[in-house]
Amino acid sequence: MISRSTNTLTSITQRGAAMRRLQHQQRTATARLYCRTNGCTTFMNLDSLTGIATCPICGARRRID
Repeated sequence: MISRSTNTLTSITQRGAAMRRLQHQQRTATARLYCRTNGCTTFMNLDSLTGIATCPICGARRRID
């Protein structure tokens, strides 16, 4: 019989797996700068001297601390 309870063992393990997946995505997203400006889907180039990231496609700039 299929249970619709939210506290079953299966739902708890699936929720844990989803949380680990989200944490992994957040860690990898911070490792590379993603532009995301007006639908632009490229990675930004970081100038380590000035701390400014620039998108090679749309030219958007972002200061990185």
